Amino acid sequence: MFGNIDVKTRPLRLACLVDPNDAKGIREAIRLSSTLWGGSTFPIIQLYERSPSTWREKPFRPPSAKSVILGYLEAFDPDLLVQFSKTVPDFVSGLGLEIIKPGDIWKDLSEQGRRLAPQFGVGIFEILNDVFEKHFRYKPKYPVRIVIPRIPSVLPLFWSSFFGEVPSEISNLLDKHYREPLEIEAPKFKADLLSDIVKGNVFFPRRLTQYELEYRNRPRFGNGASIFFMDARKTEDVVDFWNLRASGRSVLPFPKQLLTSPQLNEVVTAFLRQHRRPWRHNPSVCDHASFIRSRNSTMQELQQYATSLKITPDPADESDSPFFSLQHWYPRIWDEWARDKDGASPADVYGREESAEISETSERKITFTPILPSFAEKYGYHGKPRCANEVSFRLYGETEFLAEVFPTSAGKKVANAISGRISLPGEWRVGRHGLVKLVKYGLSEMRDIPASEDVFFAWLEDRGWTPKLSTPGLIARQINRQLEGQPQYVLRNEKVLGLFEKMNGGLVKEDGSPVDDNRFVQERDLSIGEVKSRIGSPSLYEYLLSKGIFKLGARVQCSNCLRNSWFQLDNVQDALTCPRCLNSFPAVGHLDSCIWSYKTTGAFSLPNYADGAYAVLVTLKFFDDHNMNTMRTTPVVSFTAEAPHDKRLEADFASFWQESLYGEKKDGVMFGECKTYGRFERRDFDRMQYIAKTFPGAVLVFSTLRKSLTPKEVASLTRITKAGRKRWKTERPINPVLILTGTELLNS
Repeated sequence: MFGNIDVKTRPLRLACLVDPNDAKGIREAIRLSSTLWGGSTFPIIQLYERSPSTWREKPFRPPSAKSVILGYLEAFDPDLLVQFSKTVPDFVSGLGLEIIKPGDIWKDLSEQGRRLAPQFGVGIFEILNDVFEKHFRYKPKYPVRIVIPRIPSVLPLFWSSFFGEVPSEISNLLDKHYREPLEIEAPKFKADLLSDIVKGNVFFPRRLTQYELEYRNRPRFGNGASIFFMDARKTEDVVDFWNLRASGRSVLPFPKQLLTSPQLNEVVTAFLRQHRRPWRHNPSVCDHASFIRSRNSTMQELQQYATSLKITPDPADESDSPFFSLQHWYPRIWDEWARDKDGASPADVYGREESAEISETSERKITFTPILPSFAEKYGYHGKPRCANEVSFRLYGETEFLAEVFPTSAGKKVANAISGRISLPGEWRVGRHGLVKLVKYGLSEMRDIPASEDVFFAWLEDRGWTPKLSTPGLIARQINRQLEGQPQYVLRNEKVLGLFEKMNGGLVKEDGSPVDDNRFVQERDLSIGEVKSRIGSPSLYEYLLSKGIFKLGARVQCSNCLRNSWFQLDNVQDALTCPRCLNSFPAVGHLDSCIWSYKTTGAFSLPNYADGAYAVLVTLKFFDDHNMNTMRTTPVVSFTAEAPHDKRLEADFASFWQESLYGEKKDGVMFGECKTYGRFERRDFDRMQYIAKTFPGAVLVFSTLRKSLTPKEVASLTRITKAGRKRWKTERPINPVLILTGTELLNS
């Protein structure tokens, strides 16, 4: 086994849970977020009991409050939840995420400045230490400024969300230890200071939380830049602005209370000019920013302001494209289906990134060293997570199926399966991109690479099932091991499959192709010359020998009963014992007239195409990244599972899957029914229909090495397919059906 491991460090991602329209709690959430690395990406989630009236737009029905809350949590994928609300709904606490109190984060803050690291995350003091080293220890040619404006009494919540705000206990320590060396400015904010503070060389609290961060896969709708036209007196609009920016979108708020502010209008005009960008291949067409209407504003108000803007194009501008467009709806971050359509999927935010090669080894273990940001305090450990590492593996030459995709709805069994033997509970979780290590210390650890079977069976156990590999599953696993995880190089060859079946007593045609009525007799040995002839390819013949698929022996005629018997090479001695008449006869004089021949060995010596294992392995390799480079899987071979009340399911294979294309990801689970050359029967369809009922959203895969299906099979598959087209989620059928035949499976 060899490969590489990729580790990306990112801020610990928190989600702030607040009571609806609780301005005090929302402002506390903003203050806390303004003191932590990555805080500007922390969503603020209002725990509505029912959808507010502002969400109701005829003729559409508003989404339920529960679906909105869970949708936001799914979209932002937090590592921890911070409870500013009085209570937390059961459906939120049931997600399994740790819930902490706001006071837990800066719990051990020292007035003497000896411990200036928070218990959770990386704090503002560690960021400022690095800013000092890079920008203030020696005076640069182009200096930066640190400005912490004092929030005015007019529209305080809005301005707090715009600049960020430092709570008093943090502010006192800033004054004591950092104001003089960093030349921190703390002006009382006025509108005429706005254009000066938002300059690119100015760090204010919200910008400090974005220190050394790189945004990837930014949400796009047009060019992704937006001006949020809002009512700054409404807490709902302030939260919507905060979350829109937390998603990674370049967004400028425009409160309708400041319509007459020349300074803000100047900033808006500069923003629109900056984000009007010509296409490379056609400069006459430009992308541009959009105005987004808040729920507490009207389209008429937005249109009146937009038409009042007088932006004069540059004389050299050859484009007729506008400087902006108007959008009457708020991007649906909470809606799984609508995120891509609205360009509302939250961006990925990363700090350092490292890759390391995994040297060739026979063990399924790696040494993993967590990565902290370079500016994190060296001894700022409290036994709580400081940041998160997203970890991915790319491994080759492994004889086992390894997990590449993990279920996001992970329970305790899955958590144990991904954590390994050494890690403590809660140190690993499943994020939207796979494994996430919550880094508490920078110490290296040895860990197992999760096996597919362990992860998938743990997922079933979390749902009350008791799974185990069936006999065909054990056979398939052994064949995969014997072929070192690359069975497709052998099993896609129909001549080889026919050869195996003939040697195992099956009935095949002369060219090795299958027959409709396969019958079995005693296993056969074939001469070396015949085996070579049937395989055809000298390199493939050598490959099969190297994998120990054949055993060599001699076909010798007994001098007593005159019948031919086969003796394995290891058992050839001076005297041979006939297995038919049980008499002994000398080997000398008989071996010179014998025929040297092969028999299959191990799992390859089983008839009926290894009890169907060949078809299962070929189907799973169809989804391999060598064939579908956008696909990653976590497969498990044939298994059965039981649950209380005599419930039982059976599948020839199953797999988690994830497809990534142009930055968009889709994932799910699939279950498969496989036939080598046999026909699908009523019991096969019944099994898959039970799986469909038990696992809504699962893809049902029917695969066969035959090139065509019978009319009876087509009729049954048609019924299952039509039933699976019923809507489960928007644009997601409840059980899509995938049919694979030899046309797809036996071609590379």
